Amino acid sequence: MGFGDKLRDAVDKVKNSMHVDNNLVKEVIKEIQRALISSDVNIKLVLTISKEIEEKAFEKLPTGLTRKEHLVKTFYDILLKYIGGEEENKLPENPKTILLCGLFGSGKTTSASKLAKFYKKRGFKVGVICADTYRPAAYDQLKQLCEKVDCLFYGEPDEKIAYKVVENGLKDLHEKSANLIIVDSAGRSALDDELTKEIKKIYSVFNADYSFLVISADIGQAVKDQAEAFNKSIGVNGVIITKLDGSAKGGGALTACYIIKSPIYFIGVGEKIDDLEEFNADRYLSRIMGYGDLSSLLEKVKEISNEENLKELEGIDPTQLMKGNITFAVFKKQLDFTNKLGPFSKVLGFLGVGNKLDDGQKKIGETKIKKFRVILSSLTKKELNNEPGFLNRSRIKRISNGSGTKYEEVKELISYIKKMRKMFKRMGSNGINNMARQLKTSGLDNMSMDPSNMDMSKLKDLSKKIKFK
Repeated sequence: MGFGDKLRDAVDKVKNSMHVDNNLVKEVIKEIQRALISSDVNIKLVLTISKEIEEKAFEKLPTGLTRKEHLVKTFYDILLKYIGGEEENKLPENPKTILLCGLFGSGKTTSASKLAKFYKKRGFKVGVICADTYRPAAYDQLKQLCEKVDCLFYGEPDEKIAYKVVENGLKDLHEKSANLIIVDSAGRSALDDELTKEIKKIYSVFNADYSFLVISADIGQAVKDQAEAFNKSIGVNGVIITKLDGSAKGGGALTACYIIKSPIYFIGVGEKIDDLEEFNADRYLSRIMGYGDLSSLLEKVKEISNEENLKELEGIDPTQLMKGNITFAVFKKQLDFTNKLGPFSKVLGFLGVGNKLDDGQKKIGETKIKKFRVILSSLTKKELNNEPGFLNRSRIKRISNGSGTKYEEVKELISYIKKMRKMFKRMGSNGINNMARQLKTSGLDNMSMDPSNMDMSKLKDLSKKIKFK
């Protein structure tokens, strides 16, 4: 069970209780303490959080809230504060130079390419310099990653003096009109004199606008010692925490940054090039606790739509969907588009339902989606544009043979689409008027359905009202 699941269980105790009293508060605080300690949060901070929750649990109720709602809100707000939610760290609007530093295994090289992709999507012409002359495979790894990102790259595999590579790289990339240059520096197993001198020399040549310390979430509260040591030796502007998606010690890493007041700018949430996010404590806590993060999902949709011509969305009429008029072709377009958003489990997390499924169920979901896509590729044009009842026994048999799947698996796809039709039809009859009212009050009723033209500020306001709890 992960950090977020344990926190959610503690909150569910409050929601499912008959009434709120001192015994319940103490019991829930113990649950939260267990969740924080298992995530390697500093024990003194755990006690501070516990005391603060206990003090605020029975204060005067705000207007419109029940005691239960106030208690849940108190838990959430206090936890939010200690994972960095007191103030949002604004990213530099027009950075020209960024230096990445950190120890071995922190994920610097991967983060350099992710950062390049992040800023490339925002209109920058990015160049990356491989200043890691210590690790033999660093040059080849970063070069390949930069080719994936389609950004400029500079490195000298035979040069052993890092600042000389940076000097030459600056000249080369400026000649190629790069307006943002990222330097990936070398790491060591510890911050020693040799590494400190090397980074200081790079900094004197590079004159970085921003220096980010890259730290892996799996070291937990040890983040505090690393961040303090690097900041004292060379000075850093903020932190990038990697591997936050799979680490049980994520809470420890985040709260460690709070303790030393080191701002977190980015978090790594996966292995793909696109799996780098601006850190927003509220969104992160909401997602790991299973409340969903619709704002990030909407931003992801807009981001993808800006990068590509979304043919997957063509021909999908929302009004027809709400009437339950879903054909195989419409379902295929939905699958193709969802695939661009990332793994099935990640999309479920954005929607706030990921916590309701165990890892085995999520894996089955991923497998089924892949199988459904294979089956759909074996349908004829006429079959794709029809409803599920169009497929008779002989057609199902032909499709299963053509796709290399079982007869029952094709039947499962048919059953799934039938259920979707019923669900959308029910939503259409019961919820369409309510959704229309929400859209109108949010000023979205006349907004373009093209994601590239959507007003994100209005979408974010709407997403706050539609919480998946």
